[in-house]
Amino acid sequence: MNKNRDLRFAKQFGDFAESLVMYVLGLNNWSVALIDHVGADVLAISREKPCKRIVISVKGRNFPETESKSFDFDRNNINKLKDTAELLDMAPAVSFVFVDTSEKLRKIRLIMTELLELERLAEDKAIDFINYNSKQGIQIKFTQTKRVNHLCAIKETPSIFYTELTFNVEGVFSQKT
Repeated sequence: MNKNRDLRFAKQFGDFAESLVMYVLGLNNWSVALIDHVGADVLAISREKPCKRIVISVKGRNFPETESKSFDFDRNNINKLKDTAELLDMAPAVSFVFVDTSEKLRKIRLIMTELLELERLAEDKAIDFINYNSKQGIQIKFTQTKRVNHLCAIKETPSIFYTELTFNVEGVFSQKT
């Protein structure tokens, strides 16, 4: 982690992740709203018939090169999201937004699926990019090595929405010498 990074950077990235999820849903003809509720960040209602209503928990991370690439969606977060979804009579969903350089390019990756589908995938022993422990929750792995490519498996799973953006931020407002 960059020790000189602004202390508000994590909050700013979290806000960006939520906005990116809303933008992508908006591009796909969903009406969206940012909310500040226990366990949930975004409400989304499809504009197509039959209408689908989901409430989304957005998790964002900037992964350092030396850190394992995975998210833990713990039991506490799962229960909070389910409670909020039930309260609002909406389906619970999860979105993971992360930045990494595992393909030698800086990429922002967005993964989104309904919580019930995430839990179903996690219980399937044939799928190795996601694990489920009823006490601890769900862990989803994005590792890419010579041995394993979890990200490729995620991209090929039809019930998971995946998109990515590539960008270069080197030298923003730097002085040329």
